[in-house]
Amino acid sequence: MRKQAICKHCNDIFEQRRTNHVYCTISCKTKACYKRNNYKYVSGHYQKSEISTPENNLPAVQTEDITTTLEKLEAQLENISKNQQINATNIATVMLGTADVNGTTNLLKATFAPNLLPANKGDIEEIQKAIRELKFIVKMKNNFKLTP
Repeated sequence: MRKQAICKHCNDIFEQRRTNHVYCTISCKTKACYKRNNYKYVSGHYQKSEISTPENNLPAVQTEDITTTLEKLEAQLENISKNQQINATNIATVMLGTADVNGTTNLLKATFAPNLLPANKGDIEEIQKAIRELKFIVKMKNNFKLTP
């Protein structure tokens, strides 16, 4: 006896030929792929929709996505302000979690990509010392020049 399932694309009930079948037909599978990969139906065939990319090769920002995201964030903020269940324990837990993540991130950066870490106070002091030494050498060189 075959198991019945619901197609992920068209939501029709179908009998699975195998346990890993999720689409009722090959055409549903193809249409789902087109939908996932932003293909659009253009006069008799599907064509990849072109998203314009600026000079830095980053995808263009979709204004619909931004407005939807902003609406979701506003709803979440409103929900949080209604609940007001923030206490010292929650704040401490968040602070510890943030510190742990930041420490782990910095450790991994220092291990795998040490040249990508931002400069710290010691690095800046070393650069300033090197600049002072170079200025001193240039000054000494200029003082020992013989002028005719």
